[in-house]
Amino acid sequence: MQFSLEQLEAFVASAETGSFSAGARRLGKAQSVISAAVANLETDLNLTLFDRSRRSPVLTGHGEALLIKARHILEQCGSFMASAEEYQAGVETKITLAVESMTMTQTIADQLTQFEAQYPMVELEILNAAEGDMLELLESGRAQIALMIQLESLVEGFDFYGIGQLEMCHLVSPNHVLAQEKVIDWHHLKEHRQVLLSGRYRKLAHRWQLSDSMWVTDSALSAMLLVSSGIGWTVLPRNIVGDLIESGLLTELATKMDVDGWRQSVDVAYSNQKPMGPATKALLTLLKEIQLR
Repeated sequence: MQFSLEQLEAFVASAETGSFSAGARRLGKAQSVISAAVANLETDLNLTLFDRSRRSPVLTGHGEALLIKARHILEQCGSFMASAEEYQAGVETKITLAVESMTMTQTIADQLTQFEAQYPMVELEILNAAEGDMLELLESGRAQIALMIQLESLVEGFDFYGIGQLEMCHLVSPNHVLAQEKVIDWHHLKEHRQVLLSGRYRKLAHRWQLSDSMWVTDSALSAMLLVSSGIGWTVLPRNIVGDLIESGLLTELATKMDVDGWRQSVDVAYSNQKPMGPATKALLTLLKEIQLR
């Protein structure tokens, strides 16, 4: 059994317009060509797709069922050709975005929907990575763009663009002993296990570690689950834990250290030594438009 795309196009056009002549006009071909293409398709399938006993052809039961599949095939062929044309124009097949776990917010996810609409054929890989690995991933070409907590100083060979700040919260389980304290200072935190996100602390442990007892994870989700189970305290952005605080699954500590709130700046980072394709440039532009608050 063999059939051509031209036959499927003739079948779909005739079915959607209601006649072979109207289908021919849509496709810009002679009616005889369209009628012959449909007839040959019926022969190849050994099925009758149209009932021709009436003034205008009407789909048979088999025709109605196969019309759905024919449309899908043509849609996939269109997608195939669109991808080929994009690749010919230099559009990348895949982009990797390295992301520190705590920086992946709903605002960023919403912005990525615009990228999907602009480049539906491009695969986007989102790679969770630790702060200390970000620049290495960019330098090696494993990732093209990174979202990360702002570094203390600029690094040669890379560009950084600020996209706002994340408000940070000290968190514990409602059943944790710290949850019973009205006001928390450094002394209280030092006495209890600390759950650190490696994406922010691992290579800066001497600067960020408060407690002598520490667990480390590279996942904000893991940190939330550990702390909500009663294991230590942690620090996470309010915009990813706000619902958990409101629902009572996590308790925010009132700390003396951050009376006016503690905020962490977030950067979009990329190598200025690596060429970018059009899709990567478009993604970078969209990420730079984000304003975290």
